Amino acid sequence: MDKKRQPIGVFDSGVGGLTVVNKLRKLLPYENIVFLGDSKRNPYGSRSKEELLRFSREILHFLTEQQVKLVAIGCNTVTASVYDIIRNETAFPLIGMSRGIQTAREISLKKKIAVFATDVTIANHVHRNMAAQLDPEIEIIEQACPGIADCVEQGKLQGPEIMSLLRKYTAPVLASGADTAIFGCTHYPFVQPLFEELCGDKIVFVDPAHEMSLQTLEILKKDSLLNHDRLPGYLRLCFTAEAERGARLAEHLIPANEFTVEKIEL
Repeated sequence: MDKKRQPIGVFDSGVGGLTVVNKLRKLLPYENIVFLGDSKRNPYGSRSKEELLRFSREILHFLTEQQVKLVAIGCNTVTASVYDIIRNETAFPLIGMSRGIQTAREISLKKKIAVFATDVTIANHVHRNMAAQLDPEIEIIEQACPGIADCVEQGKLQGPEIMSLLRKYTAPVLASGADTAIFGCTHYPFVQPLFEELCGDKIVFVDPAHEMSLQTLEILKKDSLLNHDRLPGYLRLCFTAEAERGARLAEHLIPANEFTVEKIEL
């Protein structure tokens, strides 16, 4: 296969990484993409580092077999926990989930930025550490949000259960005076309208998938790997469980006639 026509790989613990796929398709419409959602072992947010390392290696083995030319990790938890280990174990560029700090810094007038994320991502303090390197005056308010990714995986994008969780997690952030918030989990943009409903105009939300798509473009250009075909790239959605549910959730972002869906074993 012509290396430029080889697909981009994207993976996540479930459907959250589809928000990354959506951004990549808008910026790079001619690129072929293979997405893997590990729905069978979701959620990753409370997994041990050893488990996350094993899962990531198994997924990267699968994507290597698909002859990918680059892999974007659409999972903040994996990036926060094991990226520094697995980045040197692949023959292709491996991009960790962008933090969104640079974008948030440009937006925030108060330099007071909240991060909504999973327990593992918050425990690693990756956003706080990166912000300290970028600008010591930035204050990071960390807010763990257990249960939100589960609701999204189950297709509960509205209703009492998800609203109750969001009220619980947005209240302390609103009280902190933060004026900007980063989605530190790729599942959360699925319910961005609910976040905005609860926070009104007090907080501007940042989706790091935008920065990640720009980083992917830069690497493809630098390595002369851009697909120069002028036809829409294909999109294969692979799930380790409940592929039909994954397809239904994908349709919230991507027209059904623009992707194929399959269940795979790792």
